[in-house]
Amino acid sequence: MSTPAYPPVHCWSVIVTAAIAAAVLCCQGGCVATKYKLAKKNTPSVQLLNLAFSPSAPLQPSLAALIIYGGPGSWKREALWDEYVVTLQNSGARPVTIDLTTLTDSGGTAIAAGFDPWTLEKQSKTLEKQYRASGLGFVRTAGPGVLIVGAGAAALAATTTSVFVSAAAVGAAAAAIVVLPVYYVTVWGINHHNKKAVIAEFTRRRLPLPLTLAPGETRTGSMFYPMVRAPRSLELHWSSDIVSGEAALSLDFLHGLHVPEVPGGVATHTDAKP
Repeated sequence: MSTPAYPPVHCWSVIVTAAIAAAVLCCQGGCVATKYKLAKKNTPSVQLLNLAFSPSAPLQPSLAALIIYGGPGSWKREALWDEYVVTLQNSGARPVTIDLTTLTDSGGTAIAAGFDPWTLEKQSKTLEKQYRASGLGFVRTAGPGVLIVGAGAAALAATTTSVFVSAAAVGAAAAAIVVLPVYYVTVWGINHHNKKAVIAEFTRRRLPLPLTLAPGETRTGSMFYPMVRAPRSLELHWSSDIVSGEAALSLDFLHGLHVPEVPGGVATHTDAKP
């Protein structure tokens, strides 16, 4: 039985260097899953809105901000959801519990807030297909009719390129036997770490429901929804031990959200229930 041939000792430094180079390239290129990447550090800061809901004492909610795909305040690259940041204040003398929040789309369908980032992304992709199948244009960014939130997803996507290192680049076939496993294990490790980071930040931001506010208490946090085209309103359902109610916020100012511009510079707003 012949003894397997291994690279000479002086070749191992080349092999190790190639492995490190592959890992670096995978971090910089498209080898690491974009869906698990956090936003770049130079992302513009979130734009504050502070829009009050309709009066619904004792609960006094307001929409503090809206964070969309590639827009100001976005903390995850290619986040396929819309993040509504709300401030909730209980001005009464009894505890108040918010048990449900819904986003109503242009067709009148109420959609509950999500609690899992990956499920939300699947829902957004499904809605995108449904809109387009119904003849409705759809963009993941704000659309030309929305001026209070920014969009830079196209530029962001353009900066992501795929980089691959072939076995030939390390100089010998034997080197590939060592480099490729290290390379793919590195990619798996980075993706696993990034995925945990996304989940941790999502959980930190999200307002868990049901949420009980003590008398005089104020809480600020996020409610995550799939990408809804031209949403109509945002509703909060609350109750105390003696009364219940609903607070609503009209979203007419978001009539261009996820609505593309058509030739001639006019946004398409003809909506149908998906």
